[in-house]
This record gives sequence, structure tokens and C-alpha cells, in this order.
Amino acid sequence: MARAFGHPQGVGLLGPGTDSLLRTLLVDALADRARPRATEVILTRAELERLFPEDIDQFPAEHYDSELHVTATLEDAIERLEDRAASWNTHEAATRPPILWLAAPGEDADVVHDTLCSLDGADIIAIFRGAWPYGPTHLVDADGPRQVPNQLELLSASEAIGKLTASP
Repeated sequence: MARAFGHPQGVGLLGPGTDSLLRTLLVDALADRARPRATEVILTRAELERLFPEDIDQFPAEHYDSELHVTATLEDAIERLEDRAASWNTHEAATRPPILWLAAPGEDADVVHDTLCSLDGADIIAIFRGAWPYGPTHLVDADGPRQVPNQLELLSASEAIGKLTASP
């Protein structure tokens, strides 16, 4: 689902439905085990807490050890992305999982953009909270994005916890 919003230079999200959409993309990336390659997700602890403000203690992070990478800072997330890209070789291109990077770059947009440019060719779907000066920014209404993909149902924090807890 994240690919529907993705852009090679990253994409920004603004509006009252931003948290719901980010939460939904996170759950879709982690809970859909039917995909041949699991999507890795990288985000900061602050972003995870923003998405699950009252339910963070119930978030089943231990179920997603290999797919979910929660970092302390944006800089740590960038380092994680760079380390992952450095460990890949051209023979792994078809088998390595895509990476969904959820972040709020804010004043660090230029550093984040430089990172994306340096990792060109890596399968990174970068979706950012806030306006994104290097790619499109989508307005997300409370009931979903303006151009909704087919059958997108936004999840509340408790619904997301329920789906993640129920997933194997």
C-alpha cells in the first residue's frame, strides 16, 4: 500500500488524517505476511509514540523483530538506512526486502533528501510527516487521502494494535 503514495524523492503528508494514514501504512507493511518479501520499517521512537500515543505499551514490537527497526533519533534512522544499503550487493537486488521509512524531517529535510539521493537504487519508500520540498506532499483529510487507493480503511491506534497482535 505504501507504494501507492511513494515517490523516488520521498513524499510528504499533511492534514488531520496524517497519523491515521501513517499508522495504516505501518500496519500494512508489518502485518501482511502473504508478501514474498517482508517489508522492513524504519522509524524513530518519537514517531512510533506519536502514532500510538495512548497504546504504545500495547504495541507488539517483539512480534516484528526482523522487520521493525525503531531508532532513538532521525540520525540513527539515517545511519540504519546507510548500513543496510552498504550491506547489499547487486546479486541481492531481487531478494532484499523494500524498506518503508517513516519520519518527520522538519528542518533536516535537506539532510534526509541527501540521504535518499545517496541511496538511489535502494528500494526505499520514504513517507514523511509534514510538507516535503523535494517531492509531492499529499493532503490527508480525517477520513483519508484525497485520492484514496481502493478499499483503504484508516485504522485507529487500538484497531492497529488489534491487527498487529492478531497477526502471526
